[in-house]
Amino acid sequence: MGLKEKMMEEMMNKMSPEERKEMMEKLMESFFSKMTAEEKQKMMGEMISRMIPGGGGMMGMMSTIMGGKKASEWGFNPMEMCKKMMNSISQTSEIASFATPEVRGLFEEWAQQIEEEILSFIKEKGSIHPQEIAAHLKISKESVHYFLSRLAQKAKIQLKVEPEKS
Repeated sequence: MGLKEKMMEEMMNKMSPEERKEMMEKLMESFFSKMTAEEKQKMMGEMISRMIPGGGGMMGMMSTIMGGKKASEWGFNPMEMCKKMMNSISQTSEIASFATPEVRGLFEEWAQQIEEEILSFIKEKGSIHPQEIAAHLKISKESVHYFLSRLAQKAKIQLKVEPEKS
């Protein structure tokens, strides 16, 4: 282990979990903001290949996830899904690279206010569907999913996953 690595390890050991998380988030934000969309796609492809035992690429990983079913039985195109995900990551990183710390702070304050409104509504109604929250707050269902994910990650709510009713 080199001198830099040793110093970094000592510094990390002195930090609280929150400080380490914040530092990693800033490093990742900086790292990804300097990458082109093509570089991000290439890196994701390489990461996926490494994660799958024995190779197999994306289709091998998806087959494993889908319980060994054939691609024709999945009901969706994993390559198209990945393209959408990578485009979303690229757009997010482009927007984030322009946002100042002040703008990010304002967004976080606003997001916390929305989370509080959602929590209050959930407590009032009990078990509730995301569409009901969207209608109540007059925001999209996709935005509700974003906030519900944040709340679940903070262990403030439990999500119940069920298939959509036709």
